[in-house]
Amino acid sequence: MTPAAFSTGRVQVNKTIAELRRLGKGAREQVSFEQLGAYHPVDRDSNLLMDRIRQLLLPELLPERTQRMGASTFSFFRGTAELMEADLREQLNTPITTFICGDAHIGNFGFYASPERRLLFDLNDFDEAGINPWEWDLKRLLVSVLLAGEANGFKEKKLRQLLPLVAESYRKSNKQMFEQTTLARFYPLNEVDRLLKASALDNDNSQLLTTIINRANKRDSEQVVRKFTTLDVRGNLCFRENAPRTMHVDDDVTSHIATYFAAYRQSLRPDVNLLLSQYHITDIVRHSVGVGSFGSRCYLVLLTSIDGSHLVLQVKEALPTRQVGSQAETEITVALEQTEGQRIVDCQKILQSASDPFLGYFAGQQQSFYVRQFRDMKESIDLTQLDWDQFQSYANTCAWTLAIAHCQSPTAAEIRGYIGSGKHFDENLAAFAWAYAEQVKTDYATFKDYRLA
Repeated sequence: MTPAAFSTGRVQVNKTIAELRRLGKGAREQVSFEQLGAYHPVDRDSNLLMDRIRQLLLPELLPERTQRMGASTFSFFRGTAELMEADLREQLNTPITTFICGDAHIGNFGFYASPERRLLFDLNDFDEAGINPWEWDLKRLLVSVLLAGEANGFKEKKLRQLLPLVAESYRKSNKQMFEQTTLARFYPLNEVDRLLKASALDNDNSQLLTTIINRANKRDSEQVVRKFTTLDVRGNLCFRENAPRTMHVDDDVTSHIATYFAAYRQSLRPDVNLLLSQYHITDIVRHSVGVGSFGSRCYLVLLTSIDGSHLVLQVKEALPTRQVGSQAETEITVALEQTEGQRIVDCQKILQSASDPFLGYFAGQQQSFYVRQFRDMKESIDLTQLDWDQFQSYANTCAWTLAIAHCQSPTAAEIRGYIGSGKHFDENLAAFAWAYAEQVKTDYATFKDYRLA
């Protein structure tokens, strides 16, 4: 469903916030908190669903992808959004749909620069984004907090106390957003210092934040050039290879990059398009990243300006969501993918408080792609390095941020009415996370027996 289709759906713009909240409160009669917090196992073959996704990826990268996913239960969870999506679709869900990230685990939040060069914190992965029940994002976040916390060796008692607090952070953020005007909700600007104060991050973590901010401020295209490039035998600047992760390849994208770059520019604002007219393409390399997206077609494009400075763009294949890709007999062609890049870009612009001005898309001969600036003041948290106080503060901040993103949709006031002001909601969502984490562990054990034996 596109943003335009959403605006003409069940919720009309002439309903007031009070009316929407009443609709949300009424939804509790259809789906109670207890029902929302219950997990009912689904009869499905986890390896079959994963194999259907693997068929969409580059075969030569699958061994490393399997190794990355096998590192821990949390890593496996990160790489198998299709399993939780399939399970969530079979649960009793609220009738409230909104724009969601679709993969809002704790590792998919991070720091990046706004167009005004301010350091922001927000969601940073939108490959699974679309319109679905709002609680899917919160459930995935809570399960990820539990699995990441267990991977860090935190005690069960502490995690059982934390999960309801994370749900509470989401609930309170949603409440605060509706104490503001519509325009104020549209312009949240998740600046790091403001956001962390709002979500009650302890001052004890100031040193961690200072380190992150200092590292982020050093990450720009010139830093990328120093780290990822070298000179070839003719003295020309080119990307350094590190096979199989980083390789010069001959495929549709690399062979037609000039044509695709021109098409991508047409998806941008006129001022950014004009800016890019001052750059020419110097090199392109296939460069795979992440866990869940590792194995898809990803590239780095090195651009050189008329003044000799550089800009590095990341091109990522815009696969259909895991919901589509995990279906039997799915053949991914440009006819199916042609709007996927636009879907991801549109959803990112809706859900983020501010987005990369270089965010755009184009369609290749057989695949669709989206484009963004690579590593520009971007920094992510190494969850394994967090102590307990830092971890719980970070988890609460992610939940607070998620609610801000959801409040960009017109149905967000229904969420406000549904969740209310009590802790009963928090406790039931936490209960779901504990139950579903057991499902993930079962799937992980099956995966290890099947793939890593």
